[in-house]
Amino acid sequence: MDKPNVDERNGAIELSIQGARNCIGVGKGVIRALGSPSHVTMKISDTHDSLSVFPCDEDDVMSFRVPVRLFCDHSCVMRINSKRFVHGLMLSNNMDVSRTYTLSGEYIPDKNVAVFSLVEGVTLQTQKATG
Repeated sequence: MDKPNVDERNGAIELSIQGARNCIGVGKGVIRALGSPSHVTMKISDTHDSLSVFPCDEDDVMSFRVPVRLFCDHSCVMRINSKRFVHGLMLSNNMDVSRTYTLSGEYIPDKNVAVFSLVEGVTLQTQKATG
């Protein structure tokens, strides 16, 4: 049975929004699906109900470097740190900024973008994050 948030070649298309840590964790499956770019960017929809991740050039205003060791070091993760961005995103979607939320997304191949609904598919992790 196929899962909508899993690409068989690339893995789970997931993000975590970590309010207590002021960061967004980008899953390795997202980066694989996007073709392992050196830099990605994030855009919030005008209605603040979805978040998109897609490749970009390193000189783009909102570019984030993908860690070089992401796929060769099991403990390496990709995190985007910004209290203002994370808390603004969470507050505009009535999320508790002391908690961590996991978002399942969808990879859209013809646009080479991963899209995450901030309304559907958001799972609250059961424990408060500790700083």
